[in-house]
Amino acid sequence: MPQPPRLIRVQHPISSMAFFEALWHGEGIGDGGDLQEALLAYSAVQPDDGDWHAACASEGAKPSILRYRSFEAYLDNADELETIPVTAAMIAAALPLTTGAPNPDQPA
Repeated sequence: MPQPPRLIRVQHPISSMAFFEALWHGEGIGDGGDLQEALLAYSAVQPDDGDWHAACASEGAKPSILRYRSFEAYLDNADELETIPVTAAMIAAALPLTTGAPNPDQPA
């Protein structure tokens, strides 16, 4: 007896990719398609003196990254799969060195 054709479910690769949201003081400050990209969001809250250890230790900072199953899950307000604690060393390693570089948005 012939076997019925098997259905193969193919999921679009974009919809199956994880999605990450960076948090600072409990607020979303950026996001990314991977952990490295999400860590770059911390440039938005970079301390003037560049001291990430002090900034991360400040009361309420609690830097963390939420990992979602996909961007669609994030948009659908699904629960995160995990919360990744972020350290000062992780942020410093992810961000380009900017100490001493002039900020074009700041008046001279």
